[in-house]
Amino acid sequence: MGHTEEFLPLLIVLGLAFLVPLLIGRFKAVPVVIGELLAGLLLAQIGLLEPQSTATLALFSNIGLAFLMFLAGMEINPDLLFSRSSHGKKTRVSLPVLVLLNYIGTFALAIIGSYVLRRLGFECDVVLVVLVFSATSLGVVLPVIKDKGLINTTGGQAVFLIATAADFLTIIILTIYILLSQHGSSIQILSIFLILIAFMVAARAGTRFFKFPKVQKIINELSQATIQIKVRGSVVLLLIFVVLAESLGVELILGAFLAGILVGLFKSPEDETLVNKLEAFGFGFFIPVFFITTGANLDIKALAENPQNLIYISILFFLSIVIKLLPALLLRLETSWRSTIAAGFVLNTHLSIEIAIAVIGQQAGLLSPATGSAIIVFAIISVIVMPILFNVIQPKVEKQFVQSLRLIYGWENSLAGSVAQQLLDHGDRVEVIAGGQIDTNLEIPHGLEISSKPISNYDPREVETLLVLGSVDEDNLEFCKQAREAGIQHIVALGNIADNLGKYKEMGVQVFLPALYRATLITLLARNPSMFELLASTSDERDLIEITMQNPALATLRLQNIRFPGQSLVISINRNGEQLIPHGSTRLEMGDRISILVDIQSEDIVRRLFAES
Repeated sequence: MGHTEEFLPLLIVLGLAFLVPLLIGRFKAVPVVIGELLAGLLLAQIGLLEPQSTATLALFSNIGLAFLMFLAGMEINPDLLFSRSSHGKKTRVSLPVLVLLNYIGTFALAIIGSYVLRRLGFECDVVLVVLVFSATSLGVVLPVIKDKGLINTTGGQAVFLIATAADFLTIIILTIYILLSQHGSSIQILSIFLILIAFMVAARAGTRFFKFPKVQKIINELSQATIQIKVRGSVVLLLIFVVLAESLGVELILGAFLAGILVGLFKSPEDETLVNKLEAFGFGFFIPVFFITTGANLDIKALAENPQNLIYISILFFLSIVIKLLPALLLRLETSWRSTIAAGFVLNTHLSIEIAIAVIGQQAGLLSPATGSAIIVFAIISVIVMPILFNVIQPKVEKQFVQSLRLIYGWENSLAGSVAQQLLDHGDRVEVIAGGQIDTNLEIPHGLEISSKPISNYDPREVETLLVLGSVDEDNLEFCKQAREAGIQHIVALGNIADNLGKYKEMGVQVFLPALYRATLITLLARNPSMFELLASTSDERDLIEITMQNPALATLRLQNIRFPGQSLVISINRNGEQLIPHGSTRLEMGDRISILVDIQSEDIVRRLFAES
């Protein structure tokens, strides 16, 4: 076969990947992957695409499947999965127990549902259908609950964790079952334990290795545009685990999934751009190839030859609702009836893993082409219908703007009082958490609240900045750790011992060392007296504020297209540790820390503009 015949099908597929988003962009309720599946199916039916005829297209499709599972693994947060509550809020039952009970209930009902389908005449592998019923598309659930503003609520966290556990456990059980089907109870089954051991060793060694300050410094230096060492390292890690999985006779999706979890563990809080780059790499190239070729391989003729298969899809759809809805009733312990029913529907979305099950099942000879196609059609219907039902049933979350809170930890020295007074003079909302010994001689500024609440009781969305100003580094470090576990994002700590600098940075905490930064402040005063005066002044009509970009409506917009109130001026943008000089053509991204010079009267309006919509 010549090069033209080898690459022409790939060109057709990539052309479709470019056109599909343009054609279905107006239908926001329809995921792009549905369009890709249907486009592949259409081209195969008219004879323009035969994906099984070229090795190149098959290779790119397999890489796309691996990348899909890799990105799914990156969404798994083991720390969150095994935490006892959501951001420290009290729950009637711990979330891990709730998640486990939900999965056990779903799995048990899925077994019953699969046997019902089998008894009705649906030719299927019972175990694979159980896994299809049990799985949930985390990639669909996460944006849906985010759009509703539920991700930081106890109910929203429970839904997210249930979907996470469903993804993780389904991949593990699927791998074990495929191994048993192909090799029986031979020693080959031990290979899954070998890859899990490799994963645990890599997780333990890697989390320590990447915390060394010298390693972090080298990686950050090599993360420039022409090198992108973090992206390269992530792709290498993906291929290491894919090759390891293939060498051990394990499904590649498990290796890719575990590699994604590792990247999620290794990345720092400032590495959001790494996630964006990997998603762009995967969803911009390889993953569309997988979905389009999967659509082209759909055996619609085999499905249509027996009209009864359409009845089976309907039964499959109905059973899936019952199987997901009944265990979801456990969520009534944490949320309202409407939210509980809505959660049952959104947890019934099936896409990436379910399609992977159908593809792998056909490759392993466990599913017929008609059955595999029926499962994929079922997944397409669920991912279109279920989010719509969720949005109709789920009560609207009223979003009220609350002025961001500046928290100060430590009231044992005059520094905390001075900082609190200056923040109050700037018009900020300030609260102090007393820590250690309280200096009773310190005058409490008017309007300042002294709190005894633990940091876990604060809503992390409300806390703009936490200032840790205790006199003892060990206490400061421990409080920073508690704040990170509570979900507080922006933490500034007073460092008293230079040797502890690395410990603060491991947690992503900004550190102020007076001895280290004294010369820097004096230099700023010497070279930029006007800027220093602006930063220090609390009496003029302008202020320099820093805001985190949280409004998805502004994401990707150019600065010149945003209508800022008053005489506002964007000074700088901090994007994952990289300082950007803004221009009119600069596009904003979620999570950007934006420094803006505003007039006092417009400050609240500017803050509202960038808050969650």
